[in-house]
Amino acid sequence: MSGPASECEPATRFASLFTPLRLGGRTARNRIVHTPMSVSYGDADGSVTRRQVEHYARRAQGGAGTVITENFAVNVAGRQLPLQTLVDDERRLPGLRLLAEEIRRHGALAMVQLVHAGRYAGPWDVYDARRRLAPSAVPFELTPGRTVTPQEITVEEIEETIDAFGRAAELCERAGFDGVDIHAAQGFLISGFLSPRTNRRTDAWGGGFEGRVRFALEVVREVVRRTSPSFVVGVHLLSDERIAGGWTLHDAVRLAPMLEAEGAAFFFGVPATFETMRLPANAALMEQRGYSVADNAALTKVTGVPVVANGGLGDPHDAERVLKAGQAEAIGLARALFTDPDWPRKVAAAEPHTVRGCPCDPPRCLRTQLTGAVCDRWPAEAIERGYLGYDPEDSPPPCKPV
Repeated sequence: MSGPASECEPATRFASLFTPLRLGGRTARNRIVHTPMSVSYGDADGSVTRRQVEHYARRAQGGAGTVITENFAVNVAGRQLPLQTLVDDERRLPGLRLLAEEIRRHGALAMVQLVHAGRYAGPWDVYDARRRLAPSAVPFELTPGRTVTPQEITVEEIEETIDAFGRAAELCERAGFDGVDIHAAQGFLISGFLSPRTNRRTDAWGGGFEGRVRFALEVVREVVRRTSPSFVVGVHLLSDERIAGGWTLHDAVRLAPMLEAEGAAFFFGVPATFETMRLPANAALMEQRGYSVADNAALTKVTGVPVVANGGLGDPHDAERVLKAGQAEAIGLARALFTDPDWPRKVAAAEPHTVRGCPCDPPRCLRTQLTGAVCDRWPAEAIERGYLGYDPEDSPPPCKPV
């Protein structure tokens, strides 16, 4: 392995990737962001585990400037996956502290993505056994051939959920994280409020544009209120629902400056939801290189904070072109860093040809996502272990109980 990222001099042709990035009150060492990707290395009770700590810290060790975790749920009602981490109580602090410490020990900013899964809350095998909260009780196809109907969230539950986001962010700051990324995309609860297809309310939380964006604004406002001025608050924003009658890029461009005014310090524009990406018109969307770049370029034009473009930008030539063209201020990498956490080091050393690519179709990481994601391109010992964590020559101090 190459030396510490701080010792790497970026190749001239990729220099834009390795300039510092200001995110709110913090500065990342480069413009490479490890973006949230569900790997399910957590515990069934919602606690942080050793393999989770090593997984994220290893991406920091590989040279990413900012490491954002997969989405951690703000409460049990918002939990989607059986091994998803919860940020709902002080008893989560020891594990969260260790996770933040290990990411930061390797020079990266450490952040947590916070989510309420809304109508996608699990466990799915007993979907009707408890309330699954959504802006409105609109039936949808949860899995192919299975239509379910969530319950309409009450005003009291809305207020409780806003408080849960604020409490989770406060816990993250106490644990030593640099910031949080609020998940308002993919069809989860916040983005469900944004869409006129899924939000059919007639009260103050629905109706026209102002009512439908109120929940998102209130969540960001509460998170900012409950944390310090230097704590970074970003938003994973649904950029375009990509369906007739849904949330549009025009809507996202209108909302982003409003979120910025509430304290949002960066954005990811994310097109499509779990539901709409299944449509024939969107079937090949995720296979396109840089499929979110155009949407993020539009957000860049209307905001004064960094916008992170991600999705199919694992080729450093593509990533560099996006930055040089001013279409985004940073590049988000998920599967590329999952496959090869040393992507930043190798690119900085002008050795992009040594990066392990991801040719799987379908990727094994997606096929193993519910039980612990694995990549066929990893070394055999990592595949057998079930995660690619620290290298033996850079083992961390003994892991504290979490």
